[in-house]
Amino acid sequence: MGGVIDRYRRSVVDGVPMATGIASAADAWACTNPSLGRGITMGLMHAFGTIDVVGQHLDNPLALALAHDSMTETRVAPWYRNTVASDRRRIVQCNAFIAGRPELPPADSSARIADALVVAMRYDANLFRAALEIASVQALPQEVMARPGVVDQIMEVASTQEAAMPPGPSREELLQMLA
Repeated sequence: MGGVIDRYRRSVVDGVPMATGIASAADAWACTNPSLGRGITMGLMHAFGTIDVVGQHLDNPLALALAHDSMTETRVAPWYRNTVASDRRRIVQCNAFIAGRPELPPADSSARIADALVVAMRYDANLFRAALEIASVQALPQEVMARPGVVDQIMEVASTQEAAMPPGPSREELLQMLA
């Protein structure tokens, strides 16, 4: 948790591999802030996909490079992008809290829905399970939100509830304790 910088490396540019005979996987391909705890899961997901691609294209380095890139972009890159977006949204929230200013609602509808899910999951068992699917890297948020009625249920439940403050001292109390 020492300030990991989000990194993403793609070895195919404009449909042309930069090199053949090499396929980076897991942290050699991308890394994110570990705050969501997805790194090992994403790395394993990528490694298993790499095994499949190598098994199918070991005799053709060009096909291997292209297939590996395609698999990576389809299977793992959406999780990378979602993790980065979640992390960036949380940074905005933390900065607003630290500065003592009200948090502006996100302009992006998917971020508004994600914020509402954090509230709604505390009050609805089905939404709790949906949030766990996302948190445990079983289904991307867009897959969960595409299910009939899920977004409507999230917004309905969240509109009738307030976000709960986590237990423990306030920021001011914590700063006083540390002084």
